[in-house]
Amino acid sequence: MEFRVWAPRARAVDLDLGGRQRAMTRHDGGWWSVDVPDAKAGTDYAFRVDDSEPLPDPRSPWQPSGVHGPSRTVDHASFKWSDREWR
Repeated sequence: MEFRVWAPRARAVDLDLGGRQRAMTRHDGGWWSVDVPDAKAGTDYAFRVDDSEPLPDPRSPWQPSGVHGPSRTVDHASFKWSDREWR
């Protein structure tokens, strides 16, 4: 699973994945990313920008602990749609 965040002025960004930190790689346009193959749906995560406190993902679709808590990964493909016949 790839984690991405836009932090154009950051000197360093780390992914905080359940208390474990992983350094993220800077890319063009201020984007940072890291691939975590063993991350699964339901995993809590946050970003640490320049050694900050953990910050939630600003693009996260799931914030189970509120807007200031960690984000949680979602597997959108696992959702079973039930309204195929809706008009």
